[in-house]
Amino acid sequence: MSSQLEFCLYKLFEMVGVVAISGIFIVSVFLGKELKNTLIYSFGKIFLSLVILKFLYVLKLEKDVLNKVEGIQAIVFLNVFLKFLIIYALVFSVLCQEKLKKFLEKTAILINIGITVIVFLMFEKIKNSRYFVFLYSQKTATTLYIFSEIIVAVGILILLHLSFTNFYFKQTKSFRIFVLTFAAGEIFLAMFKRKGILYTEAIQNGALLYLFVAIFLAVAMQRFRFLHSLSKFSTEVLKERLDLQKSFELLVEFVYEMYSKVFPRMCFYYCHEDDNYRLIVFKDENKQSSDISSGLQLKVSQELLQINRIRTFTIDELKRFFECKSLESLVSEVFKIAVFVPILMHSKLVGFLVCYSKLKDFNLTDEIKDGLTIFINFSQALLFQIERIEKIKNLSTEDELTGIYNRRYFMKELILESISADRYKNNFCVAFFDMDNLKLLNDFYGHSVGDKAIRMIGRIIRDNIRKTDIPARLGGDEFAVIFKNCSKEAIEDRINTIKQLIEKESEQQLPKKIKVSCGIAVYPDDTTSLDELLKIADLRMYEEKLKNKEGDLDEKTR
Repeated sequence: MSSQLEFCLYKLFEMVGVVAISGIFIVSVFLGKELKNTLIYSFGKIFLSLVILKFLYVLKLEKDVLNKVEGIQAIVFLNVFLKFLIIYALVFSVLCQEKLKKFLEKTAILINIGITVIVFLMFEKIKNSRYFVFLYSQKTATTLYIFSEIIVAVGILILLHLSFTNFYFKQTKSFRIFVLTFAAGEIFLAMFKRKGILYTEAIQNGALLYLFVAIFLAVAMQRFRFLHSLSKFSTEVLKERLDLQKSFELLVEFVYEMYSKVFPRMCFYYCHEDDNYRLIVFKDENKQSSDISSGLQLKVSQELLQINRIRTFTIDELKRFFECKSLESLVSEVFKIAVFVPILMHSKLVGFLVCYSKLKDFNLTDEIKDGLTIFINFSQALLFQIERIEKIKNLSTEDELTGIYNRRYFMKELILESISADRYKNNFCVAFFDMDNLKLLNDFYGHSVGDKAIRMIGRIIRDNIRKTDIPARLGGDEFAVIFKNCSKEAIEDRINTIKQLIEKESEQQLPKKIKVSCGIAVYPDDTTSLDELLKIADLRMYEEKLKNKEGDLDEKTR
């Protein structure tokens, strides 16, 4: 290979390195927080000075500079320093993690400016023969160069060790590949010396380019997965019939995809009864273990109910908060730490996510906390949507004044019950209730008293029938009940109790005692026509109303 071609290739590889380092710096500044850990965020903070120095290195790679001994020693100095900065910036990013991140957030600009100015001044002085770093003698030059390469090699060995032992390093495969490739370049240089320089630069600058592309793609894929999960979740939330189970499965899956390597197991519990929570979503790296979660319920201590923010607990601390014998099946001995993520609605704990980690020295980073906060916000949005749908549904089926069903819902249930009765050969009864003197209350005491009476009647009817029966207000002072799968005789005592309670409570709560009249029709004994059934119940109710009026007149004439 001619010297001219070798020089052009060398410069091309160095330009590739400039592009790669610039790209890593831009990604770390604008998108670094979106990665799973703080490694690239801290590592990339130092790359501003690397970009400048690498560009300076390429700019000075001219033949007339390399033809001078002073120019060569300056270039060698700059090249060794760049390697040193890259390797040890990564070493400290791995070892210091959060401490370095917080330090660099405050001082990154000053550090980059300081490194750039100092190295640039040294470079110029070496090039102008003011500092004879490598020129005292051949032995000095060789010794200094070997010493510099040893320092770089030690840094690479540390990184190789960390890439297989450090948890946060292991999560990012691109860094491991980068370190292995960079180390291969140094081995190539040690083996072939002068002849291996071109190949070493090709390998190491190629490693930097790979790292940039890998990081960029990782961020792009994470954004794509985030938007895809958000799209699926939004589609589910906007459905008229919202599936709570499926919606939370999508949410937990979204968080699990982001942090599955940090939290190999996630469990989401939703409020089933007071202080009792049922496991509805279970995610685990071992999919076969998902069977152990079926039907699990926990009783939560009052202490845990008071927690309203993301907290980290040891496994023993977590067990203390729950009352459940089956919990042992979920809390394996391999897990050391659990992160508790509460979901609150109207200041009440309605659900919570428990994220299990195998790391003994687990650190809840800002990135993880931000991801879990997104989960909380989405969960609350989901629950508010469910609440909104329920309110809308209630407005279409409930009577606004009494809270029991309205005429529309009553007629729909009447049709369904008649179909069921025909199919299974059952009976059901329809009872009409009508207040005897509502107009009197409204005229003499005002509509507020009349409304109070109507609410009282609706409450008494609702509280004194079975849960399977359908109470409804048909309008004004008219009420109706569908008594499912029963005979007329079976409900007569219940209806008499309702009448007596209305008379008793109205005497205590209203300025005048009120009565209700009731008529009962039985399907299919009286008729199989629903219109006729309602007319019969209405007619019998009016017959009783007339009897009540006659009774009242008899009492007055005595």
